[in-house]
Amino acid sequence: MKQRIKLVAVMMCLVMLFSTLASVSVAEKQTVKVGVMCPLSGQAARFGEIYKASIDAAMKAVNEDNLLEHYELEFNYVDDKGATHGAPVAATYVIDNYGAHVCIGHLLTTMILVSGQYFEDAQVPLLGIVSGPASVQQGWEYLCIETGTDLDQADTLLEYLINDKGFSKIGLIHVNTEGGMSAADRIEETIQKVYNLSLVSRDPMATEDMDFTAQVLKLKEGGAEAVIFWGLSQAAGNVCMKQIEQLWGQVPEEIFFAGGTNLAQNQMLETWSEEDIQGVVFPVGYIPNEDDPKIVRFIEDFREADPLKQDPADVPARVYDAVFHIVTALNDMGAQDVDSDDFSINLNKALRNAVFDGVQGHFDFSANDNGVGLSRMNIGEWGPGFSQRKVK
Repeated sequence: MKQRIKLVAVMMCLVMLFSTLASVSVAEKQTVKVGVMCPLSGQAARFGEIYKASIDAAMKAVNEDNLLEHYELEFNYVDDKGATHGAPVAATYVIDNYGAHVCIGHLLTTMILVSGQYFEDAQVPLLGIVSGPASVQQGWEYLCIETGTDLDQADTLLEYLINDKGFSKIGLIHVNTEGGMSAADRIEETIQKVYNLSLVSRDPMATEDMDFTAQVLKLKEGGAEAVIFWGLSQAAGNVCMKQIEQLWGQVPEEIFFAGGTNLAQNQMLETWSEEDIQGVVFPVGYIPNEDDPKIVRFIEDFREADPLKQDPADVPARVYDAVFHIVTALNDMGAQDVDSDDFSINLNKALRNAVFDGVQGHFDFSANDNGVGLSRMNIGEWGPGFSQRKVK
């Protein structure tokens, strides 16, 4: 009897010991503060919902698979208004008030341009959800971007239109922002130097433009086979496409219609009809693929977290991959004191060298010295039921 009592006592002690060790293990996980700068108010507030749903979906996968050994992530969402004037205010808050170790954010390259120096001075890494090449041309060492640049998109699109589709007469309408101008310059330069062709026409547009009669007639007169619409407004893209059909010919049967990643976003569902959208192509990192378990998981978890229960598109994929970028870097670092003066410095080094497979494709930030990790883009096409498929 005494032996049984002793045995029970020993077993209870072991249980208590293991419980204590487990508690210590959990307690040893340090909190890494992630500032998330996104629009939480105004016309762009939907993007705030998208950011949160993307991060919730990513963290569900991280927690279910126990991917973080030494750390846990805390996210603080700050309203950057989705506008240039809101970026410095948001940056100041996440750095000075919240004390973020790393940040995710901003929709526009212009927002990165006005807030990037804040992160550089504070030595806090920023993961930008933008594609404008000017963001990574500043020489900032504390910036990474979570997709390919507009230049990568332009190269991928031209390769598809010329080599795969066989078009030689291409026209361009582009927004007169930094990103739009740089992409247009790249398209014009590449089509001349690489393909020994010339654009039928190149015309800028303002973000608010909603009449493209003059541009369409010029394209028609030049005999364009394909039109590249590189803009910011999905609604404007639909107006341009309809004016092509009214003044010229059918899309895509007679005139091929393509654009930048702007035409890959879910906002297309709100501004285009299912009939109009079919056949429109775009360069993008993320394309749904039911044969890829990683992407299927992303879709299901995002849809569950999204208030509108929509499927994710390009921007959610960038945010989702940003979380796994952080997770990869933290695991590469191993256990370090988050309160040390050099924690964010070391985290930035790890982010700049991270290699991982995201839902957009393979990232290798060590391959470049400018904070770009995804250099290969895909070509997607809209199909029936607002579906997207990879065509290249």
